[in-house]
Amino acid sequence: MKAYITLLSSRNYLPGVFALANSLRMVKSAYPLVCALSKGIGTEVEKDLDCQGIKCIRLNEDVVRPDANPEKAAFSHWNFTFDKLLVWGLDDFEKLVFLDSDMLVLRNIDHLFEKEAFSAVCAGKSYPGNESWNSLNSGLVVIRPDKEVKQVLVDLTARVISEFQTRNQLVGDQDILHEYLPDWKNESHLHLDEGYNMFADYLTWYIRNKSYAVSGGKGKPVYVVHFIGKLKPWMRPTARQLFWLLRMCLRNPYYAWAYWMFRKYSEWTRLR
Repeated sequence: MKAYITLLSSRNYLPGVFALANSLRMVKSAYPLVCALSKGIGTEVEKDLDCQGIKCIRLNEDVVRPDANPEKAAFSHWNFTFDKLLVWGLDDFEKLVFLDSDMLVLRNIDHLFEKEAFSAVCAGKSYPGNESWNSLNSGLVVIRPDKEVKQVLVDLTARVISEFQTRNQLVGDQDILHEYLPDWKNESHLHLDEGYNMFADYLTWYIRNKSYAVSGGKGKPVYVVHFIGKLKPWMRPTARQLFWLLRMCLRNPYYAWAYWMFRKYSEWTRLR
């Protein structure tokens, strides 16, 4: 069996799962979206997802994570994403394409199931100032489940977290994958085009400077838009965030378009 899969480790991200599911429906994907639930997610969320036609899998295992104390320097919203590593253990599936729940799919990406395991995007590498970026972004990853790989990733977690905290650096699941795949940057056959994981913050720049397009017509296709950062389209912004959002929309009009598209998809109450 093949499926798209996302992780829900906080109820706050439930609208994002709905938006992701709706966007996959709109591009007529042939494969279902499965939502992996962290241990702390209540059963009422399963009912909400079931009402939307989204199958759930509960992850009944804990992964070491940084101290969830926002007062500590090593805390970030990435602290809740380490359960993503458990997805590699779901070997009832032949192939999975992992998508973060803050992603919006603009075009059909079913062909990704034909890609090799650990195919991913070095997202944002072409944007000015990011020239040194050469590692995968874990927002979209092609996965061939394997319990042995899952255990290696989980076993790496405590050491990598400790090393990052010693350097007073933020750490997330992506850093575990970087440790597991130190040579990924040299394996060009695993590098997907940037259009498969396009940061919303950079969207207008890529369209104007790298000949990408969000819809039909000429240009390299943008398949998936990724809303990185703490502020997500379905969240109510603080006054400071609202000011940032207004500035972002004025200088990045395609961000504004994708933002409101995501909001619309997240507010739909029914999958057809």
